[in-house]
Amino acid sequence: MTSYSPLFIPRFIPSIRREPHRTKRPHTKSRYGCFSCKARRVKCQETRPNPCANCISRNTLCIYPSEEQVLHRRGHSSSHGSHRSRIVGSRHGSSARRSTTPPALESAVTLSSQQNVSHHAFAADDLRFLQHFLIVAYPHLPFGSEDLWKTCLPASAHECPHLMHAILCLGATHLSLVTPDGGRYTTLAVTHRGQALRMLGDALIKGDQCSRTELELMLATAYALTFQANYMEDGLVDFAVMVRGCSIITRRILNKYDGSEMFKLLKPDVIYRDIVLRIPLTHCADTDFLDTSIETLKMIEPLLVSDSHRNAYGALLNTYNAFKSSAREAFIAFTGFYNHWEGMGNREFMEFLEPTNYVSRALFLHYIAITVLFRPVFQIFKGPRAVVFPRDELPILQWGAHIYQCLPPSVRGLVEWQANFITLDQATLEGPNSGQAILEPV
Repeated sequence: MTSYSPLFIPRFIPSIRREPHRTKRPHTKSRYGCFSCKARRVKCQETRPNPCANCISRNTLCIYPSEEQVLHRRGHSSSHGSHRSRIVGSRHGSSARRSTTPPALESAVTLSSQQNVSHHAFAADDLRFLQHFLIVAYPHLPFGSEDLWKTCLPASAHECPHLMHAILCLGATHLSLVTPDGGRYTTLAVTHRGQALRMLGDALIKGDQCSRTELELMLATAYALTFQANYMEDGLVDFAVMVRGCSIITRRILNKYDGSEMFKLLKPDVIYRDIVLRIPLTHCADTDFLDTSIETLKMIEPLLVSDSHRNAYGALLNTYNAFKSSAREAFIAFTGFYNHWEGMGNREFMEFLEPTNYVSRALFLHYIAITVLFRPVFQIFKGPRAVVFPRDELPILQWGAHIYQCLPPSVRGLVEWQANFITLDQATLEGPNSGQAILEPV
């Protein structure tokens, strides 16, 4: 994974009047700046609640610390100033924190890290988030890891701050989605997400020096943040960024260790044998619907101008055609939509996700429509759950509605069919019983 340099070396201009033993600071310390600027050690414009100019120019998330965090940091600084850790980095990387603890043996899940979750302040609501995560909101990826998410991984999170914050972030976001007064948890969810991203970036900077266990826990954090973004009304870009992050970390594990002791189903051949073959060889989409979808997708073809457009278009077209054979063939084709992301450069990838890249946005509308068709397949992957919330599916449909509203009229006409399909499904999920949980036998 490409990372930004953790070092910030200011160029000092010598003054006419020189005073010994004084060093001019590059800027006034930003005490209320966003996490990204703090990690990069640059001056934040502090334009809250709006994103700062630095984050806008870098196309990164701009998350500010809450007032409680600022006050806590001040108190912590005064009482433990000599023991504070200086965290330097960015969303994609930061300064390395060396660890001498040996990696875990066999299936034991421990983290070699100098940080400990006990050093971080947690609120009473965090217990609620953790409980909700363990019962309802745990991920089903990587494949075959459902039991790990309910047992070993939460236990490991006690010694792994970025994983703990990611778990709490996921629990808080899902709880805010499925409960009537859940909006009050949104701020806490965003705070946990910002801390998880910052600490994950700090861990990733170690690169090839990471142990297998460290990489596995980083992958767990990336997956937790991916699922969390999937429950955000405006989480499309965050979701795509974390999907790419999962792919890059998985590649690191496979290249260096040829497998994972924690996640047994990472290799493509093993996934195909143990997971893909469980998908039935049956049709799960109407032929007329598929023909219309293919026809409307081909209307976008003359607008394709980049490899990222063409790769996404090809994967979507292959998926529609494969649906005519079986859901299994369609799923195999659909994975191609993600596979090209890992090989993209950072600039190319962010340009692909740019809100004003209307061709990409139109392709994402087709992507969202296809995920609706795959809903029965995704249920197979999730397995039986004690409680199911239909509202789980709403955020991704809200992505589609927002994309369509922001498209210029000339492009809207190309994806009106998909937009209407998404709107109809959204209306069904937002019906009178959409907020009720469904109890299922496990």
